Amino acid sequence: MEILIVGAGIAGLSTSIALSHALKNVASCQPLKIIVLESASALAEIGAGVQMTPQAIKNFFAWGMKDDLLSSSAIPTSMNVRHGPSGDIIGKIPIGDLEQDYQAPYLVVHRAVLHSILHSHALKAGVEVRTNSRVTEYGFETATVTLADGTTRTADLIIAADGINSLARKQFLGPDDPGALPTGWAAFRMICSADAIKADASVAPLLEGYGSNLWIDHNVSCMTYLIKDSTMLNIVLSHRDDVETQDWTPEYHKTYVDGLFKEFDPRVKKLIDMAVPKIVNYPVYAVPPLKKWIHDSGRFVLLGDATHAMAFYLSMGVSLAVDDAASLGEALRLALSEPDVVQTKEGKYARMKKALHVFEQVRIPRASSIQAASLHAGGILHMPPGPDRELRDEGLRHCDQYWPVEPACEDERRDFERVRSCMYGIADKRTRDWCYGYDSADAIRGVWRSQ
Repeated sequence: MEILIVGAGIAGLSTSIALSHALKNVASCQPLKIIVLESASALAEIGAGVQMTPQAIKNFFAWGMKDDLLSSSAIPTSMNVRHGPSGDIIGKIPIGDLEQDYQAPYLVVHRAVLHSILHSHALKAGVEVRTNSRVTEYGFETATVTLADGTTRTADLIIAADGINSLARKQFLGPDDPGALPTGWAAFRMICSADAIKADASVAPLLEGYGSNLWIDHNVSCMTYLIKDSTMLNIVLSHRDDVETQDWTPEYHKTYVDGLFKEFDPRVKKLIDMAVPKIVNYPVYAVPPLKKWIHDSGRFVLLGDATHAMAFYLSMGVSLAVDDAASLGEALRLALSEPDVVQTKEGKYARMKKALHVFEQVRIPRASSIQAASLHAGGILHMPPGPDRELRDEGLRHCDQYWPVEPACEDERRDFERVRSCMYGIADKRTRDWCYGYDSADAIRGVWRSQ
Protein backbone atom coordinates (compact mmCIF):
# COMPACT_ATOMS: atom_id res chain seq x y z
CA MET A 1 0.00 0.00 0.00
CA GLU A 2 1.36 3.41 -0.96
CA ILE A 3 0.32 6.66 0.73
CA LEU A 4 1.36 10.11 -0.46
CA ILE A 5 1.27 12.98 2.03
CA VAL A 6 1.56 16.47 0.56
CA GLY A 7 3.28 18.87 2.95
CA ALA A 8 6.18 18.22 5.31
CA GLY A 9 5.06 20.61 8.04
CA ILE A 10 4.04 19.50 11.50
CA ALA A 11 0.68 18.16 10.27
CA GLY A 12 2.19 16.16 7.42
CA LEU A 13 5.03 14.65 9.44
CA SER A 14 2.72 13.85 12.36
CA THR A 15 0.38 12.06 9.96
CA SER A 16 3.22 10.05 8.44
CA ILE A 17 4.28 8.87 11.90
CA ALA A 18 0.72 8.12 13.01
CA LEU A 19 0.05 6.00 9.92
CA SER A 20 3.37 4.20 10.23
CA HIS A 21 2.48 3.13 13.77
CA ALA A 22 -1.17 2.38 13.06
CA LEU A 23 -0.62 0.27 9.94
CA LYS A 24 2.75 -1.40 10.55
CA ASN A 25 1.17 -4.71 11.63
CA VAL A 26 -1.83 -4.63 9.30
CA ALA A 27 -1.30 -7.44 6.81
CA SER A 28 -3.49 -5.97 4.09
CA CYS A 29 -1.28 -2.86 3.99
CA GLN A 30 2.02 -4.66 3.49
CA PRO A 31 4.33 -3.63 2.04
CA LEU A 32 3.56 -0.17 3.38
CA LYS A 33 5.17 2.81 1.68
CA ILE A 34 4.61 6.36 2.95
CA ILE A 35 6.07 9.25 0.98
CA VAL A 36 5.92 12.89 2.09
CA LEU A 37 6.16 15.45 -0.72
CA GLU A 38 7.51 18.89 0.19
CA SER A 39 7.67 21.80 -2.25
CA ALA A 40 10.64 23.52 -0.58
CA SER A 41 14.22 22.63 -1.42
CA ALA A 42 15.01 21.98 2.24
CA LEU A 43 12.97 21.26 5.34
CA ALA A 44 12.48 24.25 7.61
CA GLU A 45 9.76 25.47 9.94
CA ILE A 46 9.24 29.18 10.47
CA GLY A 47 7.85 30.73 13.63
CA ALA A 48 8.88 30.62 17.24
CA GLY A 49 7.10 28.96 20.13
CA VAL A 50 4.43 26.26 20.11
CA GLN A 51 2.27 25.39 23.09
CA MET A 52 1.36 21.70 22.94
CA THR A 53 -1.63 20.40 24.87
CA PRO A 54 -1.88 17.09 26.76
CA GLN A 55 -4.13 15.14 24.40
CA ALA A 56 -1.68 15.73 21.54
CA ILE A 57 1.38 15.05 23.68
CA LYS A 58 -0.18 11.74 24.70
CA ASN A 59 -0.14 10.73 21.02
CA PHE A 60 3.47 11.86 20.60
CA PHE A 61 4.47 9.75 23.60
CA ALA A 62 2.65 6.73 22.16
CA TRP A 63 4.63 7.18 18.93
CA GLY A 64 7.95 6.97 20.80
CA MET A 65 8.81 10.67 21.00
CA LYS A 66 8.68 11.12 24.77
CA ASP A 67 12.38 11.39 25.56
CA ASP A 68 13.16 13.71 22.65
CA LEU A 69 10.26 16.01 23.46
CA LEU A 70 10.88 16.27 27.18
CA SER A 71 14.58 16.96 26.68
CA SER A 72 13.85 19.80 24.25
CA SER A 73 10.88 21.57 25.83
CA ALA A 74 9.69 23.17 29.04
CA ILE A 75 6.69 22.40 31.23
CA PRO A 76 5.51 25.64 32.84
CA THR A 77 4.51 25.41 36.47
CA SER A 78 1.62 27.76 35.77
CA MET A 79 0.21 30.31 33.40
CA ASN A 80 -0.12 33.54 35.35
CA VAL A 81 -2.97 35.65 33.99
CA ARG A 82 -2.29 39.27 34.93
CA HIS A 83 -4.10 42.59 34.78
CA GLY A 84 -2.37 44.42 31.93
CA PRO A 85 -1.73 47.85 33.47
CA SER A 86 -0.91 46.77 37.03
CA GLY A 87 0.66 43.35 36.39
CA ASP A 88 -1.26 41.93 39.36
CA ILE A 89 -2.07 38.23 39.04
CA ILE A 90 -5.78 37.63 38.51
CA GLY A 91 -5.54 33.85 38.26
CA LYS A 92 -3.02 31.01 38.00
CA ILE A 93 -3.79 28.22 35.52
CA PRO A 94 -2.15 25.09 36.99
CA ILE A 95 -0.26 24.05 33.85
CA GLY A 96 2.31 22.02 35.76
CA ASP A 97 -0.40 19.82 37.32
CA LEU A 98 -2.22 18.90 34.12
CA GLU A 99 -0.37 15.61 33.66
CA GLN A 100 -2.12 14.28 36.75
CA ASP A 101 -5.50 14.86 35.11
CA TYR A 102 -4.75 14.04 31.48
CA GLN A 103 -1.85 11.52 31.55
CA ALA A 104 0.47 13.83 29.62
CA PRO A 105 1.93 17.29 30.25
CA TYR A 106 1.26 20.64 28.64
CA LEU A 107 4.59 21.79 27.24
CA VAL A 108 6.13 24.61 25.24
CA VAL A 109 8.71 24.02 22.53
CA HIS A 110 10.30 25.92 19.67
CA ARG A 111 8.48 25.15 16.43
CA ALA A 112 11.71 24.35 14.57
CA VAL A 113 12.77 21.94 17.34
CA LEU A 114 9.42 20.14 17.21
CA HIS A 115 9.65 19.94 13.44
CA SER A 116 13.15 18.46 13.64
CA ILE A 117 11.99 15.82 16.16
CA LEU A 118 9.06 14.87 13.93
CA HIS A 119 11.30 14.62 10.87
CA SER A 120 13.73 12.37 12.73
CA HIS A 121 10.97 10.04 13.92
CA ALA A 122 9.34 9.94 10.50
CA LEU A 123 12.61 8.75 8.97
CA LYS A 124 13.03 6.25 11.81
CA ALA A 125 9.57 4.88 10.98
CA GLY A 126 10.60 4.30 7.38
CA VAL A 127 8.88 7.34 5.88
CA GLU A 128 10.46 8.81 2.75
CA VAL A 129 10.56 12.62 2.70
CA ARG A 130 11.12 14.20 -0.72
CA THR A 131 11.95 17.88 -1.09
CA ASN A 132 11.68 19.89 -4.34
CA SER A 133 8.39 18.09 -4.96
CA ARG A 134 5.80 20.80 -5.49
CA VAL A 135 2.40 19.44 -6.40
CA THR A 136 0.61 21.49 -9.08
CA GLU A 137 -2.43 19.34 -9.78
CA TYR A 138 -4.49 16.65 -8.09
CA GLY A 139 -6.44 13.78 -9.60
CA PHE A 140 -8.94 13.13 -6.81
CA GLU A 141 -10.72 10.17 -8.39
CA THR A 142 -7.51 8.32 -9.21
CA ALA A 143 -5.32 9.49 -6.29
CA THR A 144 -2.81 11.06 -8.65
CA VAL A 145 -0.58 14.10 -8.21
CA THR A 146 1.30 16.02 -10.87
CA LEU A 147 4.51 17.75 -9.81
CA ALA A 148 6.01 21.00 -11.03
CA ASP A 149 8.57 19.10 -13.11
CA GLY A 150 5.76 17.40 -15.03
CA THR A 151 6.04 13.98 -13.44
CA THR A 152 2.96 12.22 -12.08
CA ARG A 153 2.55 9.76 -9.26
CA THR A 154 -0.38 7.57 -8.29
CA ALA A 155 -0.91 6.10 -4.84
CA ASP A 156 -3.62 4.26 -2.94
CA LEU A 157 -4.31 7.34 -0.83
CA ILE A 158 -3.46 11.04 -1.09
CA ILE A 159 -3.39 13.09 2.14
CA ALA A 160 -3.11 16.85 1.70
CA ALA A 161 -1.60 18.64 4.69
CA ASP A 162 -0.45 21.66 2.73
CA GLY A 163 -1.38 24.40 5.17
CA ILE A 164 -3.66 27.37 5.48
CA ASN A 165 -3.22 28.46 1.83
CA SER A 166 -3.80 24.93 0.59
CA LEU A 167 -3.71 24.36 -3.17
CA ALA A 168 -5.32 20.98 -2.58
CA ARG A 169 -8.30 22.60 -0.86
CA LYS A 170 -8.64 25.16 -3.64
CA GLN A 171 -8.69 22.48 -6.36
CA PHE A 172 -10.84 20.10 -4.32
CA LEU A 173 -13.57 22.59 -3.40
CA GLY A 174 -13.28 24.86 -6.42
CA PRO A 175 -15.57 27.90 -6.11
CA ASP A 176 -16.79 26.60 -2.73
CA ASP A 177 -13.35 27.10 -1.17
CA PRO A 178 -13.76 29.92 1.37
CA GLY A 179 -10.02 30.47 1.60
CA ALA A 180 -8.43 31.83 4.75
CA LEU A 181 -10.33 34.76 6.26
CA PRO A 182 -9.19 37.38 8.81
CA THR A 183 -10.30 36.80 12.39
CA GLY A 184 -10.02 40.46 13.39
CA TRP A 185 -6.91 39.78 15.46
CA ALA A 186 -3.18 40.05 14.84
CA ALA A 187 -0.03 39.57 16.89
CA PHE A 188 3.35 41.25 17.05
CA ARG A 189 5.94 38.57 17.81
CA MET A 190 9.47 38.88 19.12
CA ILE A 191 11.96 36.96 21.26
CA CYS A 192 14.24 37.93 24.14
CA SER A 193 17.29 36.30 25.69
CA ALA A 194 16.52 34.53 28.96
CA ASP A 195 20.02 35.37 30.22
CA ALA A 196 19.35 39.07 29.70
CA ILE A 197 16.11 38.78 31.65
CA LYS A 198 17.77 36.90 34.51
CA ALA A 199 20.37 39.66 34.78
CA ASP A 200 17.67 42.28 35.41
CA ALA A 201 16.15 42.05 38.89
CA SER A 202 12.98 43.86 37.80
CA VAL A 203 11.94 41.12 35.36
CA ALA A 204 13.94 38.03 36.42
CA PRO A 205 11.13 36.69 38.68
CA LEU A 206 8.93 36.30 35.61
CA LEU A 207 11.02 33.25 34.63
CA GLU A 208 10.65 31.40 37.92
CA GLY A 209 9.38 27.85 37.53
CA TYR A 210 9.40 28.18 33.72
CA GLY A 211 6.15 30.06 34.24
CA SER A 212 4.14 31.55 31.38
CA ASN A 213 2.67 35.00 31.83
CA LEU A 214 -0.35 36.56 30.16
CA TRP A 215 -1.14 40.26 30.67
CA ILE A 216 -4.64 41.16 29.47
CA ASP A 217 -6.62 44.34 28.85
CA HIS A 218 -9.18 45.74 26.42
CA ASN A 219 -8.16 44.74 22.87
CA VAL A 220 -4.50 44.07 23.78
CA SER A 221 -2.58 41.34 25.58
CA CYS A 222 0.96 40.10 26.08
CA MET A 223 1.78 36.39 26.29
CA THR A 224 5.29 35.17 27.24
CA TYR A 225 6.77 31.69 27.57
CA LEU A 226 10.21 30.08 27.35
CA ILE A 227 11.47 28.28 24.24
CA LYS A 228 14.75 26.93 22.80
CA ASP A 229 15.77 24.87 25.83
CA SER A 230 14.52 27.78 27.97
CA THR A 231 17.21 30.08 26.57
CA MET A 232 14.77 32.47 24.87
CA LEU A 233 11.48 34.06 25.86
CA ASN A 234 8.77 34.09 23.22
CA ILE A 235 6.67 37.30 23.32
CA VAL A 236 3.28 37.48 21.60
CA LEU A 237 1.49 40.83 21.61
CA SER A 238 -2.14 40.45 20.52
CA HIS A 239 -4.05 43.41 19.16
CA ARG A 240 -6.91 44.26 16.84
CA ASP A 241 -6.06 43.65 13.19
CA ASP A 242 -6.69 47.24 12.19
CA VAL A 243 -3.32 48.42 10.82
CA GLU A 244 -1.36 47.49 7.70
CA THR A 245 2.26 46.88 8.73
CA GLN A 246 3.77 45.43 5.57
CA ASP A 247 5.81 48.54 4.70
CA TRP A 248 6.77 49.54 8.24
CA THR A 249 10.41 50.00 9.17
CA PRO A 250 11.76 48.23 12.28
CA GLU A 251 11.88 51.61 13.99
CA TYR A 252 8.21 52.31 13.30
CA HIS A 253 7.24 48.82 14.45
CA LYS A 254 8.91 49.55 17.77
CA THR A 255 7.30 53.01 18.05
CA TYR A 256 3.84 51.59 17.38
CA VAL A 257 4.25 48.69 19.82
CA ASP A 258 5.51 51.06 22.52
CA GLY A 259 2.41 53.19 22.04
CA LEU A 260 0.07 50.21 22.07
CA PHE A 261 1.42 49.00 25.42
CA LYS A 262 2.30 52.34 27.03
CA GLU A 263 -0.25 51.83 29.83
CA PHE A 264 0.87 48.26 30.58
CA ASP A 265 2.88 46.87 33.47
CA PRO A 266 6.41 48.39 33.26
CA ARG A 267 7.78 44.84 33.11
CA VAL A 268 6.06 44.30 29.76
CA LYS A 269 7.63 47.47 28.42
CA LYS A 270 11.01 46.31 29.76
CA LEU A 271 10.68 42.95 27.97
CA ILE A 272 9.80 44.71 24.72
CA ASP A 273 12.86 46.94 25.07
CA MET A 274 15.08 43.92 25.78
CA ALA A 275 13.77 41.88 22.83
CA VAL A 276 15.75 41.14 19.69
CA PRO A 277 15.17 44.20 17.46
CA LYS A 278 13.17 42.34 14.82
CA ILE A 279 9.41 42.66 15.40
CA VAL A 280 7.03 40.90 13.03
CA ASN A 281 3.27 41.41 12.85
CA TYR A 282 1.17 38.38 11.95
CA PRO A 283 -2.51 38.91 11.14
CA VAL A 284 -4.45 35.88 12.41
CA TYR A 285 -6.43 34.06 9.73
CA ALA A 286 -8.81 31.13 9.98
CA VAL A 287 -10.32 28.68 7.51
CA PRO A 288 -14.10 28.65 8.03
CA PRO A 289 -15.60 25.21 8.77
CA LEU A 290 -15.68 23.11 5.59
CA LYS A 291 -18.56 20.85 4.60
CA LYS A 292 -16.28 18.07 3.43
CA TRP A 293 -12.69 16.94 3.83
CA ILE A 294 -12.74 13.79 1.69
CA HIS A 295 -13.38 12.90 -1.94
CA ASP A 296 -16.13 10.43 -2.80
CA SER A 297 -13.51 8.05 -4.21
CA GLY A 298 -12.24 7.44 -0.69
CA ARG A 299 -8.71 8.06 -1.92
CA PHE A 300 -8.17 11.72 -0.98
CA VAL A 301 -8.42 13.58 2.32
CA LEU A 302 -7.55 17.06 3.62
CA LEU A 303 -6.41 17.70 7.18
CA GLY A 304 -4.50 20.10 9.42
CA ASP A 305 -4.51 23.85 8.81
CA ALA A 306 -5.83 23.23 5.30
CA THR A 307 -9.15 22.43 6.96
CA HIS A 308 -9.18 24.20 10.32
CA ALA A 309 -6.57 26.94 10.68
CA MET A 310 -7.75 29.02 13.62
CA ALA A 311 -7.09 31.77 16.13
CA PHE A 312 -4.52 30.76 18.75
CA TYR A 313 -6.37 31.67 21.95
CA LEU A 314 -6.83 28.05 23.09
CA SER A 315 -3.32 27.01 21.96
CA MET A 316 -4.97 24.12 20.14
CA GLY A 317 -4.07 24.74 16.49
CA VAL A 318 -1.03 22.45 16.23
CA SER A 319 -2.51 19.96 18.69
CA LEU A 320 -5.64 19.65 16.56
CA ALA A 321 -3.50 18.60 13.58
CA VAL A 322 -1.94 15.89 15.75
CA ASP A 323 -5.46 14.74 16.67
CA ASP A 324 -6.26 14.58 12.94
CA ALA A 325 -3.25 12.34 12.40
CA ALA A 326 -4.12 9.98 15.25
CA SER A 327 -7.77 9.83 14.16
CA LEU A 328 -6.93 9.00 10.55
CA GLY A 329 -4.47 6.34 11.62
CA GLU A 330 -7.07 4.64 13.83
CA ALA A 331 -9.80 4.82 11.17
CA LEU A 332 -7.59 3.19 8.55
CA ARG A 333 -6.35 0.57 11.02
CA LEU A 334 -9.91 -0.43 11.86
CA ALA A 335 -10.94 -0.56 8.22
CA LEU A 336 -8.00 -2.51 6.88
CA SER A 337 -7.37 -4.96 9.72
CA GLU A 338 -10.83 -6.56 9.91
CA PRO A 339 -10.70 -10.31 9.23
CA ASP A 340 -12.87 -10.12 6.10
CA VAL A 341 -10.93 -7.42 4.29
CA VAL A 342 -11.28 -8.15 0.58
CA GLN A 343 -7.86 -8.65 -0.98
CA THR A 344 -8.73 -6.88 -4.23
CA LYS A 345 -7.92 -3.22 -4.81
CA GLU A 346 -11.59 -2.45 -5.20
CA GLY A 347 -12.41 -4.10 -1.89
CA LYS A 348 -9.58 -2.30 -0.15
CA TYR A 349 -10.64 1.06 -1.55
CA ALA A 350 -14.19 0.45 -0.37
CA ARG A 351 -12.81 -0.10 3.14
CA MET A 352 -10.70 3.02 2.90
CA LYS A 353 -13.75 4.99 1.81
CA LYS A 354 -15.60 3.85 4.91
CA ALA A 355 -12.60 4.80 7.07
CA LEU A 356 -12.42 8.30 5.59
CA HIS A 357 -16.15 8.83 6.07
CA VAL A 358 -15.81 7.92 9.74
CA PHE A 359 -12.77 10.19 10.03
CA GLU A 360 -14.70 13.09 8.49
CA GLN A 361 -17.75 12.41 10.64
CA VAL A 362 -15.65 12.65 13.78
CA ARG A 363 -13.23 15.42 12.88
CA ILE A 364 -15.38 18.09 11.22
CA PRO A 365 -17.61 18.81 14.24
CA ARG A 366 -14.69 18.54 16.66
CA ALA A 367 -12.50 20.93 14.67
CA SER A 368 -15.34 23.37 14.06
CA SER A 369 -16.23 23.55 17.74
CA ILE A 370 -12.58 24.08 18.74
CA GLN A 371 -12.27 26.86 16.14
CA ALA A 372 -15.33 28.64 17.53
CA ALA A 373 -14.14 28.22 21.11
CA SER A 374 -10.69 29.60 20.22
CA LEU A 375 -12.12 32.74 18.67
CA HIS A 376 -14.53 33.14 21.60
CA ALA A 377 -11.59 32.86 24.02
CA GLY A 378 -9.86 35.73 22.21
CA GLY A 379 -12.90 37.91 22.77
CA ILE A 380 -13.07 36.95 26.44
CA LEU A 381 -9.38 37.79 26.99
CA HIS A 382 -9.73 41.26 25.52
CA MET A 383 -13.01 42.40 27.12
CA PRO A 384 -13.65 46.07 27.91
CA PRO A 385 -14.35 47.02 31.54
CA GLY A 386 -17.82 46.07 32.74
CA PRO A 387 -19.90 43.34 34.42
CA ASP A 388 -18.84 40.60 31.99
CA ARG A 389 -15.17 41.29 32.61
CA GLU A 390 -15.81 41.13 36.35
CA LEU A 391 -17.34 37.68 35.86
CA ARG A 392 -14.34 36.63 33.78
CA ASP A 393 -11.92 37.80 36.46
CA GLU A 394 -13.88 35.99 39.15
CA GLY A 395 -13.63 32.84 37.05
CA LEU A 396 -9.87 33.33 36.72
CA ARG A 397 -9.64 33.23 40.49
CA HIS A 398 -11.10 29.69 40.39
CA CYS A 399 -8.80 28.14 37.74
CA ASP A 400 -8.15 25.00 39.78
CA GLN A 401 -11.78 23.99 40.37
CA TYR A 402 -15.10 23.51 38.63
CA TRP A 403 -16.62 26.97 38.91
CA PRO A 404 -19.35 28.01 39.01
CA VAL A 405 -20.92 24.98 40.65
CA GLU A 406 -23.59 23.13 38.71
CA PRO A 407 -27.01 24.71 39.28
CA ALA A 408 -29.23 22.96 41.79
CA CYS A 409 -32.36 23.64 39.72
CA GLU A 410 -33.40 24.86 36.30
CA ASP A 411 -34.21 28.31 37.67
CA GLU A 412 -30.49 28.78 38.27
CA ARG A 413 -29.48 27.52 34.83
CA ARG A 414 -29.64 30.89 33.07
CA ASP A 415 -27.30 32.57 35.56
CA PHE A 416 -24.97 29.57 35.38
CA GLU A 417 -24.79 29.74 31.59
CA ARG A 418 -24.16 33.50 31.63
CA VAL A 419 -21.21 33.07 33.96
CA ARG A 420 -19.91 30.18 31.85
CA SER A 421 -20.07 32.36 28.73
CA CYS A 422 -17.59 34.75 30.37
CA MET A 423 -15.05 32.12 31.39
CA TYR A 424 -11.68 32.27 29.64
CA GLY A 425 -10.85 29.11 27.71
CA ILE A 426 -8.24 26.96 29.37
CA ALA A 427 -8.57 28.84 32.66
CA ASP A 428 -11.89 27.01 32.96
CA LYS A 429 -11.56 23.44 34.28
CA ARG A 430 -14.58 22.22 32.30
CA THR A 431 -13.07 23.58 29.09
CA ARG A 432 -9.76 21.91 29.91
CA ASP A 433 -11.56 18.60 30.33
CA TRP A 434 -13.24 19.09 26.95
CA CYS A 435 -9.97 19.98 25.22
CA TYR A 436 -7.39 17.79 26.95
CA GLY A 437 -9.50 14.85 28.08
CA TYR A 438 -10.39 14.06 24.47
CA ASP A 439 -9.18 10.74 23.02
CA SER A 440 -9.16 11.01 19.24
CA ALA A 441 -8.72 7.28 18.60
CA ASP A 442 -11.49 6.42 21.04
CA ALA A 443 -13.82 8.86 19.28
CA ILE A 444 -13.11 7.08 15.99
CA ARG A 445 -13.78 3.68 17.55
CA GLY A 446 -17.07 4.89 18.98
CA VAL A 447 -18.38 6.02 15.59
CA TRP A 448 -16.93 2.96 13.86
CA ARG A 449 -18.92 0.63 16.13
CA SER A 450 -22.10 2.53 15.36
CA GLN A 451 -21.78 2.14 11.57
